[in-house]
This record gives sequence, C-alpha cells and structure tokens, in this order.
Amino acid sequence: MATEFSYEHVFRAPEVETIIDAYFDMDHLAYQDKLAELGDRVVTDSQDDGVVRKATWRVVSLKPLPVFVRPFVKGGKLAFLETMSWKRGGGLVEASVTPDILNGRVHIVSRYELSKVGENQIKRRYSGTVTANITLLSGKIERGIVAEFDKSMALMTKCTQDWLDQRAKA
Repeated sequence: MATEFSYEHVFRAPEVETIIDAYFDMDHLAYQDKLAELGDRVVTDSQDDGVVRKATWRVVSLKPLPVFVRPFVKGGKLAFLETMSWKRGGGLVEASVTPDILNGRVHIVSRYELSKVGENQIKRRYSGTVTANITLLSGKIERGIVAEFDKSMALMTKCTQDWLDQRAKA
C-alpha cells in the first residue's frame, strides 16, 4: 500500500526553467537543507547530456528520529539518496528518495509538474507516493512522512521563492 501526497503553488518566476534550475542549484539546496535540518549533501552522480539533466545526492537528516523508527536505522541518523531527472524542454522533473533504512523498503517517488500560467507566474504541482513495505508499520511510517511534508512544505516553498527573488535582483 502507498500513501499519496500533492501540493500546488504559483511561484513568481519568468520561466519554468528558472525553477528547475533551483532544484539542481547547490546554493539553493544548501539553503533548503539548513531549514529542513539536513546536512552532508554529497553529489554521488551528475549527468547532463544536453537532453536529460540528472543528479543524485546522498543527504543526512540532522533531526532526531521518531522513537518507533530508531531501531531500524544504523547509527541513529537517517541518510537517504535523492535523485532528480529533467528532460530538457519540458516542465516535468521526476524525483525519488530512498532512505537508508530497511534495505530500501521505504521509498518516495514524486514529480514536479511546472507550467507557465501568466506573466511571471509558474504553477508547480508537486505530487507523489510514499511506500513503506514493513509489516504492521507501513501505514504509520507513510503517514508520518507525509505529515512531515505537510509541516515543511510552506517553509520549503518560501525558501525557493526567496532564492528566485534574490536571483532576479542579481
């Protein structure tokens, strides 16, 4: 079973690509990571053949884990692989996050669908599914991850808009 999520927002930005650039920009990611209490972001793969731009990062959460999850995490800090892929010329970025927990049995698959809806207005629909394949705990883990998304989405959206605004001034 999987738990779905979806969020929409309209950013102030001239083009879809302006927002996509933020998703691959290390300064923007560092700013978001600080707010989200993430650290040690390391690029493990980066490709851009002019058609597809793809990157994978290993990231470590600095937040304390919920008590019921701690026994499943090595070293007490949750690390995960985050991958983003964008086919140039389109407004779709596909992403996945695989926490280093229980041999990949927890997985987040998502997509950013971006479209220009007006002058200096880009609509983003961020949606996906959280899947935890863990007997008796799947639903609780999935709902806990989506609840964290619910709590942090406004802050992460503001972070991206701030980055876009600063870039527009430069």
